[in-house]
Amino acid sequence: MKFNKNGVELAVKGAILIVSFVLAIAGPDILKRFFTYSLFASIKTYHILWLLTILVLIKRFIPSLNKKINLGKIYSINYQEAGTDNTSKREGLKKYKKKMDNGAIRSAIYWILLVMTMWLWRKADMLSDLWIFIIVIFFIFMDEFCATVWCPFQTIIGNKCCNTCRINNWGYLMAFSPMVFIPSFWTYSILLLSIAAIVQWEYLYHRHPERFFELYNARLMCKNCIKKCKRRA
Repeated sequence: MKFNKNGVELAVKGAILIVSFVLAIAGPDILKRFFTYSLFASIKTYHILWLLTILVLIKRFIPSLNKKINLGKIYSINYQEAGTDNTSKREGLKKYKKKMDNGAIRSAIYWILLVMTMWLWRKADMLSDLWIFIIVIFFIFMDEFCATVWCPFQTIIGNKCCNTCRINNWGYLMAFSPMVFIPSFWTYSILLLSIAAIVQWEYLYHRHPERFFELYNARLMCKNCIKKCKRRA
């Protein structure tokens, strides 16, 4: 039986979400003690979680550490030229880019509206710090759910899969965006790195849109994909 890494990660994140949700309702003090528990000296649990998150974000900026095409396609090391260039391909790229950009704008608008809704809940004292972190955990789970089961952004944007996703690297800021309502060095440093990751992504995308288009980048073609999906079944 082949090991399904994505399935395992989805199950683990789902379990963490369920346990966190139940404790947030039945035993919020338990969660608070967990996050503030002193592991050694003055190092607490949330310091370790922060460091692990920062390391994951820093990894996004290092080309050699991003060999998976879904996130690494912005880098030249993951670009494999597909055939010769011609007028037809350039026109196809132009139309494809316009379609993807429109989908990305729609996605950004929907997400901003969602964050604004959370802001209203926060202003109405309906959203405590604890529940903001529960929402972050939910978004992290949903990011894995989108990659493993079904992604609504695929419908909004019109891309065929995660490998060709226009906004794949936006997921970090989307997941951590609720933390904007908890001002601190720990939360804002994560948000700033998430924003930096998007800035880098957008810069390289607009500079090298061909890296996102399978007619130019052979690494994005289904025949060269190592994953099993409905398109290749």
